[in-house]
Amino acid sequence: MAGVTGPIRTGVTLAGGRYRIEEQVGQGGMAAVHKAHDTALDRTVAVKSMLAALAYDERCRARFRREAQAVAGLSHPCVVAVHDTGEERFEDGRTAPYLVMEFVRGETLSALLARSSATGGGLPLDRALELTAEVLSALTASHGAGIVHRDIKPSNVIVTDAGAVKVMDFGIARALDVSGPERTALTATGMTPGTPQYMSPEQFEGRRPVDGRSDLYAVGVVLFQLITGELPFDGDSFISLGYLHVTTAAPTLASAGVPVPAGVEALVARALEKNPDDRFQDAHEMRARIEYLRERVHGAATITAAARPAPRPPAAVATPHPVLPPLPPTPPPTPPSPSPVAAHAYRSGPGRPPAHGVRAVPDPVRAPADNKARAARLRRAYGLLAPAVMLQAFPGSLSLIPLICCGFGVWLSARGGSSPVGQRRSVPLAVFQATAFIPLLAHVLLGLVSAAQLFKAVP
Repeated sequence: MAGVTGPIRTGVTLAGGRYRIEEQVGQGGMAAVHKAHDTALDRTVAVKSMLAALAYDERCRARFRREAQAVAGLSHPCVVAVHDTGEERFEDGRTAPYLVMEFVRGETLSALLARSSATGGGLPLDRALELTAEVLSALTASHGAGIVHRDIKPSNVIVTDAGAVKVMDFGIARALDVSGPERTALTATGMTPGTPQYMSPEQFEGRRPVDGRSDLYAVGVVLFQLITGELPFDGDSFISLGYLHVTTAAPTLASAGVPVPAGVEALVARALEKNPDDRFQDAHEMRARIEYLRERVHGAATITAAARPAPRPPAAVATPHPVLPPLPPTPPPTPPSPSPVAAHAYRSGPGRPPAHGVRAVPDPVRAPADNKARAARLRRAYGLLAPAVMLQAFPGSLSLIPLICCGFGVWLSARGGSSPVGQRRSVPLAVFQATAFIPLLAHVLLGLVSAAQLFKAVP
């Protein structure tokens, strides 16, 4: 494969002899990766260089430079670090841009999946959730820096020999503030902006903006594959895959033959929603939900283990010498009950960077239903104003009826006019709640009038 990558190959030195290329370790559609030795710092590094067939295209070089700019600004243990970047000009006039990255010893998730599929199925549930949580940790950092990866897939995630996770290849990532002709040029290279099996519906459609929620859709695809060993959608062409992602409901884990707890099933289904507004709205929120489910899975496994009966000691065998009976097995220690955590303590949001080991938000999927209930109460409070006004005409002791109506209106306005701290709300609901004082005040005043009329009627 030496001739495929052009002038950067085994034995070549870059940056005035600082980086000595040793061997090629991988190649993709745009670049090749070589293992190299950094002679200045005496360390092993990875050098990623653009393929010779693309190096002449200025738009490809722009994308390559953008990868360096995107990843160089990220400092996170789950992101492959970029040490250096440059362009090497050779004697024949060719120019080859390159990146110098940390050399990660390990294997990609795709290789891990291939080995697991050979033995049947996907990874153990807890391991799949753990790996996915680490990928989301990297995306929390990149999205916080305004960078959408746009190509999350198993071959872009490395599991190190120590078991850590590293996300790499931000080659088609874009900063969210890029606009105008540059944005169009960067995607007009004749190459698919992503991998079809993992692309979100909005990436296929091209009508809606692509933001961090597209990465979360890809994470949902990866998690489905880690658990089942299969892709939720697969086809033989870009068009057929696009049709499935845009129009077909995602299969359940149970339909793939893998029974899982209901919470895990709901998590994958939410990540694979067609509408970005129905998915998790940021990587931190999705990761918190996974950590919560992992705690539940661990708790269930511990309870099951504790409930198993202790094995019976083997029957005594007659021997010339007395044999002491075996000691009973030590019962497993009772796991400590987890301390309660306030729901708002781990919410994502501006000015609250998530910790690397953040714990879970207790059941965040209940927020949409709670918001709908509060909006319905406010609508009823407004709807009761007209009857409350008309009932003021009731004379004497009948004023008790409008008084009860106004009291119910006050209760509806108070219950619907606020939401728990940190709970996400739509803009219409926020405006609706900001004006909740109108029906509240109106019902209070009408109630006072009714009460005054009632007291007058009492002899």
